[in-house]
Amino acid sequence: MKNAHSSSIAILIFLTLFSQTFADETKLGDVNEGSKAVPVHVINMYDATGAKIRIDDQPIMPFSTKQTCLQCHNYGKISSGWHFNANDPNADPGRPGEPWILSDQITATQIPVSYRPWPGVYNPKKLGMTSFGFVQRFGRQMPGGGVGEDGNSDPDSLYLRWMISGKLEINCLSCHDADAAHDQAEYAAQMPRQNFRWAPAASCAFAEVQGSAKNMPDNYDIYFGGVGDEPLQVPPSVKYKEGTFNSKGKVFFNVVRQVQNARCYYCHSTKYIGGDKTERWQHEQDIHLKSGMMCVDCHRNGLDHQIVRGYEGEAEETGNPAVASLSCKGCHIPDKSIGVPKAGRMGAPVPKHAGIPTVHFEKLSCTACHSGPWPSEQTQDVKTSRAHALGVHGAAVADDAAPRIVGPVFVKGKDGKIAPHELIFPSFWANVDGDSVKPILPDVVRPIVIQVITADTLTDSTNIAKMNAGEWPNFTKKKISQILLKLAEKDSAKSFGYINAGKLYHIAADSQLVAENDPAAQPYSWAFAHNVRPASQALGARGCRDCHSLKSPFQFAKVVVHSPIVDDVPAEKSMLSFEKVGVLYPRLFALSFIFRPWLKIFLIFCAVVLVAVLGVFAFKGFDKILKSISEKQW
Repeated sequence: MKNAHSSSIAILIFLTLFSQTFADETKLGDVNEGSKAVPVHVINMYDATGAKIRIDDQPIMPFSTKQTCLQCHNYGKISSGWHFNANDPNADPGRPGEPWILSDQITATQIPVSYRPWPGVYNPKKLGMTSFGFVQRFGRQMPGGGVGEDGNSDPDSLYLRWMISGKLEINCLSCHDADAAHDQAEYAAQMPRQNFRWAPAASCAFAEVQGSAKNMPDNYDIYFGGVGDEPLQVPPSVKYKEGTFNSKGKVFFNVVRQVQNARCYYCHSTKYIGGDKTERWQHEQDIHLKSGMMCVDCHRNGLDHQIVRGYEGEAEETGNPAVASLSCKGCHIPDKSIGVPKAGRMGAPVPKHAGIPTVHFEKLSCTACHSGPWPSEQTQDVKTSRAHALGVHGAAVADDAAPRIVGPVFVKGKDGKIAPHELIFPSFWANVDGDSVKPILPDVVRPIVIQVITADTLTDSTNIAKMNAGEWPNFTKKKISQILLKLAEKDSAKSFGYINAGKLYHIAADSQLVAENDPAAQPYSWAFAHNVRPASQALGARGCRDCHSLKSPFQFAKVVVHSPIVDDVPAEKSMLSFEKVGVLYPRLFALSFIFRPWLKIFLIFCAVVLVAVLGVFAFKGFDKILKSISEKQW
């Protein structure tokens, strides 16, 4: 059995390397012949070794998107695209975006992580996460590629697990499958089972996947078996539905070039909790989508899959001037300095912005007035697809489910413009070494937290119920101290702390728990642009006081800071602290709008008096001139 296992591994490596040799060639499907028709994909399927799949194969293997699609498409070039290149150190990170959030409700942990070097996020590898572990946790809403094919960077101990699970290749079907029976939730279900190579087949309409690679022993061979006697050891397998293969052994893939909106929504949905609109039918869609547009009308890409993100300055960052016309400003505001008009794409109207001082366009992004929910007295809780696994079977549906994200928060960006953001305050147990604060992975601290927070029988049932609902348990400062002391007992050479609600909690020299400000506790935020509201619902549509009044949430809303610590409720943050426009000036300026109507009346009165006085003197002047002329004539 060992020799057979070694042979299959050698064959897999050889064929994969051999096929990759030709992966960077220009392929038939990448050449634009001029036709706007959608090619019909009746094609052969190939497994991960590059072998053609036949209906009578034993065992029959799941198709490989890489080997199947690279027959006509340049997989190597596609894999450099934005959705796949996060772990490429040479890739341009672009403007900071939504991170993955390593969340654990039991330990009240939420850590923003990303392979992109954005300020305020943690690199998964530096936290001790392997590529295998990252894919198993977050692959549910990853389109594959990148980290999913990065097994070589993992410890040798995971080598056999990668051989069983296979790589999580770029799943072209996640975006391009137009079949109504495509089920991305089934794709997500394969990740905790470690069925990476089977995941694309599980999502498509003509295949079913059973079993779990996770339950297979390390000596299991996907070609020759090797299953133990345990009842849970059901090997992963694929079954293609009857009629999948035609008489020539080919299969129809219902793929399209222009991605449907529903495919984007699976990873890019947002739900705002609270406010006066809670039912689905009460919410408006983005004005562009209601007008019949599609996500990919603006978020375009070429063969390289460098999808346009659509923010101002992206053209300069990417070195692609064509991108400029696909931002809000580039699409709606004409640029008179260029020869060929670019604005007005897809019939975009040109806004007049009548009566709005130009300083607004220097200090605010377009999205500040037009995007997201109308701001209220305090921020709302937010659930996103990637943070809360929206759309995934078994995801926590409670409104208070971790992680705790809030929005809209108006934040001043590096470009000097204020834009709406979603925001998260990091929360994690950490090793503290002077100014260095390094998060501890939840798996390490979870047993200690469970021991401490369930020790009191009065709070046991409450905390268990909250954790089962995906919510944070209740902590007291006493329990935090106990957890920190138990962590110190396990490793007396280190100091420990808890980051939460913008503070670092740690035990001081006098054995007392103290809370201090620390850079590691600062919130991380990312800009968003959807849903876009029409001009009639934009901030300022009702006048200046939409933003410039003491009750305006645009500047004076409270940013909610969530915390599980019940006896140390954190203070709300002021919206002004994120806009960085000072504290006194906005209030004085807002106060001026109370007296502006009176000021206008007073100015009009003064103008009338001034005109009257000037008129009197003008008449007197004319009278003198006429008298002077008449005296000279005489």
